[in-house]
Amino acid sequence: MQKLNYGEKRTTGDLEGEIIEKSDKKIKDIKKVEKRLNSFLGEQFQIPPKFSAIKIDGKKLYEYARAGENIKIPERKITIYNIKLLNFDIENQIIKFEVNCSKGTYIRTLCEDIAEKLETCGYMKELKRTRIDNFKIENSISLEELEQNKDNEEFLKNNVISIEKVFENKNKMNLNKRKTELFLNGVKLTYNLEDDIYLVYSNNKFIGLGKVKDNLLKRDVIENE
Repeated sequence: MQKLNYGEKRTTGDLEGEIIEKSDKKIKDIKKVEKRLNSFLGEQFQIPPKFSAIKIDGKKLYEYARAGENIKIPERKITIYNIKLLNFDIENQIIKFEVNCSKGTYIRTLCEDIAEKLETCGYMKELKRTRIDNFKIENSISLEELEQNKDNEEFLKNNVISIEKVFENKNKMNLNKRKTELFLNGVKLTYNLEDDIYLVYSNNKFIGLGKVKDNLLKRDVIENE
């Protein structure tokens, strides 16, 4: 769920940035808003915000932005699978919408692009992620709940998903005793495999995640460490 505030554009694309543009245009036609939202359905290219952690030439975009340096930001292909208007506050010029999108989509940029299609300017006022892959907000617990129940084995069993379960769709590999020792000590092992994350086992017991890059396997996340 996202909230888009019309009439102002900000440096960061959200509430934290400084105002860099204003518009007096009032949007009143809800049908027009719905039409503009629907125009974003499907595959398209998006330019990520300059205040983001994307790296170009080894440096994060927000570092360039904070230094006042201008740099060309390459477009990214994204997909908007579904977008739905939830509420339109005409008086305060705020729309609330729900979007199902691909990885790599920047909602701040989407809000700015929607405002531009409505011939005004705008920024993201609020963002609430309700789902990432198979993980849904209704199945989540708060940090306070986790802290209060950290010694409750039954609670943890029912509410905390193991690393092995999270990555159950990844390929598996089983290491012998010697390779297990090297792997756990951070030594890179040669494997002619595709670059990806792998479930790593020793004597058929899950020990953690490994990451293969350029035919080298290195430890990533270790179970119970």
